[in-house]
Amino acid sequence: MPRRRKKTAAKYLVRRVIFILLLLLLLALGGLGLWKLLSPGEEQPSSGSQPEPPSSLSGANIQTGGGEVAPPESSAPPEPEQPAINREDWNLVLINPTHAIEKELEMTFDEVQGYKFDSRIAGRVRELIAAAKEDGYSLAIVSGYRTMDRSRVLYANKIAEYQAMGYDEATARVEAAKWVAPPGTSEHHSGLAMDIVSGDYYTKYSDLVEEFENEPEAVWLRENCARFGFILRFPKDKVEVTGINYEPWHFRYVGEEHAAAIMEQGLCLEEYLGEDQP
Repeated sequence: MPRRRKKTAAKYLVRRVIFILLLLLLLALGGLGLWKLLSPGEEQPSSGSQPEPPSSLSGANIQTGGGEVAPPESSAPPEPEQPAINREDWNLVLINPTHAIEKELEMTFDEVQGYKFDSRIAGRVRELIAAAKEDGYSLAIVSGYRTMDRSRVLYANKIAEYQAMGYDEATARVEAAKWVAPPGTSEHHSGLAMDIVSGDYYTKYSDLVEEFENEPEAVWLRENCARFGFILRFPKDKVEVTGINYEPWHFRYVGEEHAAAIMEQGLCLEEYLGEDQP
């Protein structure tokens, strides 16, 4: 019996040693797998290296070698190109004291609110008035195309007004021309110009006056006229160039591209066409 017990104890000890060895082997294999899982691969950068930036960065600063941050490339849109100016274009005709016409211009007429216009712009006049109405503003045209005979009458009447105020005839003519163009020099001969005011204008004023510039309709016209191809023809700061007093009610068609350039740059038509003179 004692000998058999010794054999049993030996077998138990051997089994235990084998079990311990297998357990140690499993632990070693598990540790090796975990180390491979956690350690960086060959394709990953080392802990001290910086990842290479992508080939194209949009809107991001780029780190330079000297530690400075290079600004992103400018994304500002390019300035619009100046429209080509052809002085022979019908919509760029210049009529003023130094560019008078000797006879009536030939054109086909169309009426808006009872006033005549060159038929090529009548639709734009209607669109402008309709857009103002959609925004809550009522506009009324008070002058459109004007014949040379009609200008002759209006100019004579204005001269008479100044003479009634005590001006001599020569001075009265000069002062009258600042408000009413003499026949042959009026832009209204072109069929491209209009005097336009608020619908209730004559409930506030008895004549066309500069104070109109403060009315909401005048503000809307200045801010929106270029959308329809019109410009404020006689700005307040261009009297020395145009020779005409400030008229916040007088708008002239030149076409959308030219109107946008003129209004954005704060020019009058003479400056835009290179005729910088009173």
